Amino acid sequence: MEQYPKDEFDELAEARTLRGAHRKKRSPLRVLIPFLAVLIIAPALGWGVVELMSQDGMTNPFVAADESDEESEAGESDDAADGGSGDAEGTADPSGDETDNGTDPADPTDDTETADPTDDASEEPSEDIETLAPVPGVSYDSSVLLYNGTGVPGGAAEAESTLRTAGYTNITVQDYAGATPANDAIYFASNELYATGQNVAQNLVIDFWAENAGMTGASDIVIYIR
Repeated sequence: MEQYPKDEFDELAEARTLRGAHRKKRSPLRVLIPFLAVLIIAPALGWGVVELMSQDGMTNPFVAADESDEESEAGESDDAADGGSGDAEGTADPSGDETDNGTDPADPTDDTETADPTDDASEEPSEDIETLAPVPGVSYDSSVLLYNGTGVPGGAAEAESTLRTAGYTNITVQDYAGATPANDAIYFASNELYATGQNVAQNLVIDFWAENAGMTGASDIVIYIR
């Protein structure tokens, strides 16, 4: 075959890359490189994250989960052991009870106390109202008429309770719809009840109190609560 000298077309042919059926085969190493990179980089990256977390004072979640599982299992085993020992301790020995107590279970008088009927009576609360110390010259058994002029049912209940605590025993409460007096007032029937009227006014904190037999009627003391 006759050879010709190289020209510019021959140089271009040598410089071009073969394609299609004439493409050069790829090296197997190029296929394995990505898998090798994953196998090497992933463990290294995981180890680095764990080290970083430990240096920052953070808890490794995998180690913490294992420790919590172990602690829970240990707690359950301890509870089971305690329950078994408690059942064993709680088992009663009838013969031992008789020996330790030194009593005969057939005798009901050993374990049963005789009830004293007077105990129940002594424990019943007293219905008596606790009263203050009596004031000399005050007639606590004087008839007291307490008028509720507030227009509210039970409006004089507090005043009645105050007088009973002070020691007054003869109190009558009635509703009052009159217009006078316009304010709280206390009237006593005679001068002999002066100290009593004064004491009532002090207990109820009422400024006006005076002798007026016409306002008291059949009572010794009349009180108007407005």
